[in-house]
Amino acid sequence: MNKIATMLIALALICGTALAQQISQEQVQPPKVAAPPRLTFAARMKQYLSRTGSTIDEGKSSADMVVSNYGDPKGGKVTIVLVNDRRKNLLGFYIYNFGSLKNATNKEEVYKYLLSANDAITIGSFFVDSDSDIGYKYLVSSTQGLNQAAFETAYFTMAAVARERKPEIRQLLGAGSGKEEKPDVKKAAEEKPPGQ
Repeated sequence: MNKIATMLIALALICGTALAQQISQEQVQPPKVAAPPRLTFAARMKQYLSRTGSTIDEGKSSADMVVSNYGDPKGGKVTIVLVNDRRKNLLGFYIYNFGSLKNATNKEEVYKYLLSANDAITIGSFFVDSDSDIGYKYLVSSTQGLNQAAFETAYFTMAAVARERKPEIRQLLGAGSGKEEKPDVKKAAEEKPPGQ
């Protein structure tokens, strides 16, 4: 009987110790914090843009499109349209206002230049849309997280390419590159992204 009593006491001590360890571990673990609310596309893009020094054209922006204006350090302004293509899970960076091939007499020469430019640039590509307007785009998968550094790299690189290539393209088209024209965001207002 003495052995049974000893075994019962030992079993009670083991169970009590295990229970005490379980309770102390639960007390040590920090309370679970709810995940922050997920930002909408427009809110996330505006957050990224606020850190670039760009302005946002609220009148032309929508839930799946943010129109931004980047004040180039060399004095110009570049309009970059950010489009959320939910269908393809893509974030598109678009720049227009290079000109149109509609009335160009040297279309083949312009196409050659655009292809050559695409080979030389590291981010994005020039394209001609269904209205014969020349644009520049860069598409990023929106299923993978895009951080501030990656956003800024794409944004600033595109602005630099547009600044460098626009005078050459406009000269090829026979349009002067003297005065700054109004930015063209007509394509950004369409339901599907330009060039798609």
